[in-house]
Amino acid sequence: MKQAPRAWYSRFASFLISLGFTEAKSDISLFVFSRGTEKVYLLLYVDDIVLTASSQQLLHRVIAALKKEFAIKDLGPLHHFLGIVV
Repeated sequence: MKQAPRAWYSRFASFLISLGFTEAKSDISLFVFSRGTEKVYLLLYVDDIVLTASSQQLLHRVIAALKKEFAIKDLGPLHHFLGIVV
């Protein structure tokens, strides 16, 4: 379906916004959560996600929320993204 990528993005973005994330003005694939000293950055590219947070506890809370809503797999620390070694 031609609309499948748009529907996926819309569904995912709506969920992130419900968690308190905002879409970055500079890049629609970047979502930012900021509350006090807590910061989370989530980059979405099709079905790949790069996620970083200001603390491990916050990172695990966001991952747990994503796992409750979507069938995701945590691949651990980032080594490669889009063919780029990190």
